[in-house]
Amino acid sequence: MFIALAICSQGCKKLSNADKLKKSMKPLAKEYLKTNGITDYDSLKIDFVDTVTEMGYANLNSELLEQMEYAYQEQYNEAIANNDLKKADPIQLYINEINRTKADFDELMQSGELKSDGILLFMVTATYFKDGKGEPTIFMVTPDKKALYTLDPFGDNLLYQDEK
Repeated sequence: MFIALAICSQGCKKLSNADKLKKSMKPLAKEYLKTNGITDYDSLKIDFVDTVTEMGYANLNSELLEQMEYAYQEQYNEAIANNDLKKADPIQLYINEINRTKADFDELMQSGELKSDGILLFMVTATYFKDGKGEPTIFMVTPDKKALYTLDPFGDNLLYQDEK
């Protein structure tokens, strides 16, 4: 029995909290890949799990909206350059909605009401491997670690969940 304890003390490692958290994210990573049509891979590694606070959530949405605005603005400019008002008008409506939504998130961030601590979501960085080549991916998980969350600035805003 002493030999078994000695062997285990050298070979058996107790998982750290970070390792346990990564391990709990693996089934969700597989679900995320499957949801995105990625089923043919050799292995999957959880690289990092970060927490997203209320302030971080608002900032992520604001950055996403900025990227969307930039992309739509390019499409709008191209439509105007081609004198295609039929295409430009709906794009301008999208840009206006993006700006309204971004202003809402910016106002929330400046209000001082958002927490900069606690866990609103987990952001998981993972890499899946196929034929030795790694492909990084990032996805969100609810704080209970039971479901994926899709960041959608126009959808269910987690900052307003108490108002329902």
